[in-house]
Amino acid sequence: MNRALFLVLFILVCCPVRATDTVINILANETVNTEALSPAQVRLIFAGRTQFWPNGERVKVFVLPASNPTHTDFCRSVLQIYPYQLERIWQRITYSGQGDAPVIVTSVEDMVAKVAATPGSIGYVNFNGTPPEGTYLLQIGERE
Repeated sequence: MNRALFLVLFILVCCPVRATDTVINILANETVNTEALSPAQVRLIFAGRTQFWPNGERVKVFVLPASNPTHTDFCRSVLQIYPYQLERIWQRITYSGQGDAPVIVTSVEDMVAKVAATPGSIGYVNFNGTPPEGTYLLQIGERE
């Protein structure tokens, strides 16, 4: 009995538990002029397969570094892939000349500033508050 209790306590202490209730929202520049995207459309945009908005404006994608926990949460919960898989997709598109890799920003604050300043841009944030001037939160439709 003591051994089992010790093992459970050891696991709880040594293995950090990570909360999965982080809310990831898609942030878009006000020029995007789209109310909602399906999960498939979000995946296509962040994988570089959709390069233009319906109004003809070029899509500019901003992402956080692969080591950032928000980026990991975004990949896992929204795109439903691992960060390394997304990076491989970008490499394939870039090296084949089919598109440009997303711009990697240093922080969520930097992401918000760049999305607000860049027409046609899109990124993601881990907050639910009121988006800053020049941006809005895109709705993601139901999962297919």
